[in-house]
Amino acid sequence: MENTKYKIGDVASLMGLSRDTLRHYEKRGILSSHREENGYRYYTDQDIIRLITILYQRKMNLRLGDMKALRHSENSIDDMTKLMDARLQEEAQSIRIHQQNIARLQLTKSECEDICLNIGKISLRDFPAAYIIVPHTDLPESIRQWFMYSGQYSGLDMMYTFSEFTWSRNGDRSLFMEHKNSQLVLFEHLKEFVDYPISADTPQTPRSLLCVSSCCACASMTPSTRDLLPMIEWAEKQGFLVSQQFYSTYTTRGRMDGQDSYFLRIYIPVF
Repeated sequence: MENTKYKIGDVASLMGLSRDTLRHYEKRGILSSHREENGYRYYTDQDIIRLITILYQRKMNLRLGDMKALRHSENSIDDMTKLMDARLQEEAQSIRIHQQNIARLQLTKSECEDICLNIGKISLRDFPAAYIIVPHTDLPESIRQWFMYSGQYSGLDMMYTFSEFTWSRNGDRSLFMEHKNSQLVLFEHLKEFVDYPISADTPQTPRSLLCVSSCCACASMTPSTRDLLPMIEWAEKQGFLVSQQFYSTYTTRGRMDGQDSYFLRIYIPVF
């Protein structure tokens, strides 16, 4: 039985493609057509089947060069198997990157919601459950360490700097505070989204540590005694014994009421 012959316009309409796309496939050597004496380009049933294969492979994001290599391969099944293995690895990596991006979006959204709902409010919170990636550093060095680790391990750009301070009262009852240490930490719920080797030996933040906490808009990445004093007074009025240590983490930077601000979450353990 003689093959049906299809003109390029008929194939373009049937497949939902442009004529330029069909010509491009021919130029790249992955599709064939046949010119007859009248000068028209025709496609056969075999060419249509080949085109269906091309469109299916395009849905798998196969490159045109790979399709051409498969078409001229001595053993296309072996080559196709190897190519599928490579594409599966690429897709898995793409999914991984997509999951990390979703985690970043959700993390930033929760930060913004916390700021909007709780700025300037004082409440009791558990100290965040987190893995300590860098246990000892200072504020300037923590920034350098953050860039180093996040460049080496995908996903570790979601780390936070937790800084430890001590406070005391001067003779006039005013507060004095001093920076003691900074850590880079990763919240426990983000563990699955980072390519860092977290193990049973990875140190963690304290468990079951109740804190008086507040979200503050500050002029720098370091809280001031003006931010701290209302929290201490609030806790003491509630009958809590307040720790002389407290912790601060920088969440984001932005503008509020027309002012540039660093948004910090402060934790003071209470007993």
